[in-house]
This record gives sequence, structure tokens and C-alpha cells, in this order.
Amino acid sequence: MKDPKYKNFIEDDEIYVSSEIESVSPRAFEREPETERVTEKERVLARQATPRMEEEQIKPLQRKTPEVFGTLFDRIGFLKQRIEETKEAMEERKRLHDDMIRDIDEDIAEKKSMVNMISDVDEKRNFKLDISILRKEKRTESVNFWRDMTELRSELRELLEQYEVEKRIGSMFSSLGGKA
Repeated sequence: MKDPKYKNFIEDDEIYVSSEIESVSPRAFEREPETERVTEKERVLARQATPRMEEEQIKPLQRKTPEVFGTLFDRIGFLKQRIEETKEAMEERKRLHDDMIRDIDEDIAEKKSMVNMISDVDEKRNFKLDISILRKEKRTESVNFWRDMTELRSELRELLEQYEVEKRIGSMFSSLGGKA
């Protein structure tokens, strides 16, 4: 839009981009329509360490052996069955403990190998924190295993004592002519 008052009036856009320059220039400037640019900021979160485990109070198993009722020979059979169940529970707890410790050891080894590959200090710290949490979990499992096995052993001991007493009483009645 030329102003009629001035002969040599050139619009601002025409000063910087003229047809002569565009034809000679290796890069021809194309005008883009002016649009409002909206940029979105993207926030990248770094990996965070595993949250700390809450401290668990170690409590005993609270197992009560049921009272044995019935005839003398029924009680002997029942005690024998309970002894076998308690031995199986001890074996199962041992297997469970071994599996958990093996899994925790594998996780620790995996995290240790990953720590050596990471260069970011924060990431290294988080992995080392994860490793220490896994070690704590391993110690907690060992204590729980010890507690459970102690409880099961004491129950087994009580059952064996009751079984022996009932068996002796049963053998006395058998020798006197009772049913075996």
C-alpha cells in the first residue's frame, strides 16, 4: 500500500525481499503465513527409587494346636497325622524361603550389573538404594523364616511328646488285652 504523498515509498516487506534478490539468491524465501505458535513443554521424569518398605513388627505365628478328643487309639492316629502335617509345613516353608532368597539374590545381581552401566549420578544412587532395600528384604525374610521354623519346631516337639505319651498308654492297654 503506497502512500500517494511520497514518490519513493516502499513498504517494509518490499525492502528486505525484492524480486531481484529472490531470483539471484540460491535460497528463495517463501513467505509463510503468520500463525501463532504454541509450544508445549514436555517434562521428562527420571526413574525414581523403590519406595522404602515399612517396618514390620515381627509377631509369632499364633498357632494353637487343637485339643485331641476321642478314644485313646483315635488320638494316637490323629497325633501321627498332625506330626506329618507339621513336617510337611516345615518343608514347604523351607522351599518358600529358598525361592524367596534366590529371587532376591537374582534381583540384587541384576541391579548391580545395571549400576555399572549407568552414568547418571541420580540413577546410580536410586539403583544402590534399591539394592539396599532388597538386602533389607532378604534379612527380613531370614528372620521371618527363623521365627516360623522355631514355632513349627516347638509345635512338632509338643506333638511328638503327646504322641509318645499316648502311644505308651495305648501299649499298656494293649498288653492288658485292650483293642490296638
